[in-house]
Amino acid sequence: MGIHLDHVSLLVKDLDQAEADWTRILEALSPGHTMQITRGEGLDEVDGTPMRWLTFQNPDPRGVSIQLWSPAEPGHWPDKVLERRGEYVHHLAFCSDDFDGMIDRVREAGLPLVMDEASHPNTQPWLRWNFLPPSVAHGPLIELATRYLAVGEEWLPHPDNAENTELAAELHDRFAG
Repeated sequence: MGIHLDHVSLLVKDLDQAEADWTRILEALSPGHTMQITRGEGLDEVDGTPMRWLTFQNPDPRGVSIQLWSPAEPGHWPDKVLERRGEYVHHLAFCSDDFDGMIDRVREAGLPLVMDEASHPNTQPWLRWNFLPPSVAHGPLIELATRYLAVGEEWLPHPDNAENTELAAELHDRFAG
């Protein structure tokens, strides 16, 4: 089972402004991160929070990317958090090619999970996530997520993930070339 630190995610008030600011930062410090930006939006299947996000993909598939996300409409919990805390590092994400195995490993280590069952955005049901609470990591949430394949501006199911065994050949031919 492969697990790696995939991205650092910041909760921001204005996604468009944050993208412009981070583009300037990364063009100066790590230009490779600006070569591919993935984008997404959807409702969290557990709490219904509408969200938008973008990720400055690290050109090294095992490197760490920078993700920005914001509420897609007002009136949900992220707005209250932003009002109280301001913009901040929301989570560090670890992705795995075997999501269920990673969750089992976390449970065996006695680490608490935020949710009893994994959640996902309604627009990407294959992308599952759960979290370790901030109290465990001394600040940010720790996201545990399904490994993805960045293609163009979107994330697609990675053909080599354990849950894609039956579809691996087709997914690999279509998306990994």
